[in-house]
Amino acid sequence: MAALTETSFSKGPFGRFLQQMRRVTGLFVFPVKEGGSEKAKLLWLVKLRWVAISLFFVLCGPALIFGSLTRATVPVYLGILAVLIVFNLISQLVVAESKRLIGQVIICFQLAFDLIALTGLLLITGGFANPFVLLFLLNASLGGILIPGRLSWPFLLLTHTLLGFLQFQMVAANEGVVESPVIMTFVVYHLMILGSWMVMRSLGSYLEKQSERQKQAQVALEKQDRLRSIGALAAGFSHEFASPLTVAKLRLERLKRKTESEDVDEALKAILVCQNVIHQMNSSQLDSRDFQFKTIVVSDLLRDVVESWGEDKEEARVMIETSPDIEASVPPINFSQVVINLLDNAFEANPQGRIRVSLSARDGEICLSVADEGPGFHESVLRQRGEPFVTTKKNGTGLGLYVSELFAQSLAGRLEIGNAEPTGALVSIHWPLAKEKE
Repeated sequence: MAALTETSFSKGPFGRFLQQMRRVTGLFVFPVKEGGSEKAKLLWLVKLRWVAISLFFVLCGPALIFGSLTRATVPVYLGILAVLIVFNLISQLVVAESKRLIGQVIICFQLAFDLIALTGLLLITGGFANPFVLLFLLNASLGGILIPGRLSWPFLLLTHTLLGFLQFQMVAANEGVVESPVIMTFVVYHLMILGSWMVMRSLGSYLEKQSERQKQAQVALEKQDRLRSIGALAAGFSHEFASPLTVAKLRLERLKRKTESEDVDEALKAILVCQNVIHQMNSSQLDSRDFQFKTIVVSDLLRDVVESWGEDKEEARVMIETSPDIEASVPPINFSQVVINLLDNAFEANPQGRIRVSLSARDGEICLSVADEGPGFHESVLRQRGEPFVTTKKNGTGLGLYVSELFAQSLAGRLEIGNAEPTGALVSIHWPLAKEKE
């Protein structure tokens, strides 16, 4: 019964009224298009301009009746509206539908054109005395929120200039005789425009930053999902190829004992390389759900890992800089694995160069960085940071940075890579100083 009553109510006169109101308010909804934020802004302006054109057409009759328009000024009035219609059609059918990117200059030009057209309409319908002069506030607000950066200032100057022109026209019509309340009104309008612009500019800047953060978060989420998918694929790949490679290795070793052949030696070397890759792929399958977090002195663990790694590479020159007594909750085994991977990469980049390892805690986060004196990262590696199998090394797999990326994400942190000055690569892992685990 209740459902029947609700359905009947929604189909009644009030329901139809609500539907019409939704359609009207839908004209003012900001469109979300795939073409980017600037294209969405342009489409929104096109919708608002159609509403304004319709409103001024409707007001043409009452303005003629009440004397705001005369038979001499009606053609000019309609001509300005016709220019607006053509301009809006071009904006909608040509500019908005173009595959080219829409820049901020186009948005600024659109709003400036609206201001000039509004000034022309007001000029022949009463000037500053026309109550629709309040639309200057709307245009200033739109400029503040839609035009970022330096272009917003010229638009604000244009708004004040055109409003001042209407005020000057009013003063000229009164032969220079203007009372004090009118002058105060002039000043108040300029202050209102400035205030509206400043508020909307602040809001627009905030929305732009929020939009950028949302995009970055979406990219990070997509990257994390992609890494997990690749990790699962790598695990299946290594599982399927491990057994056949082991069989091939055993057969080749048996063949080598029977006969000496360079081809057999080369085949064995190739199989060892493949097995090494599979071993790295298996070790790269990090799952934070399996991590065993412990609160430890990270600086002490780092020194132990570096010293243990250096025992097998006596020619390596490692410099350690750590802040004393940095405690954090980390998985020690996985932390050690990541440090060893970064040290291996740094050593392979330049075995004769120095490796600088630093650990510090500042600004509420811990930073572990490893720098070498090698040739640095290639542009492709920087562009595809942390993705597996992206490497420029002859026998590399690109899994070292991949493991580091997953480790950083497991600590709610981030991985940063870049090229140091004057030469070398720099890898840094940042994560929050306080990491709580259930």
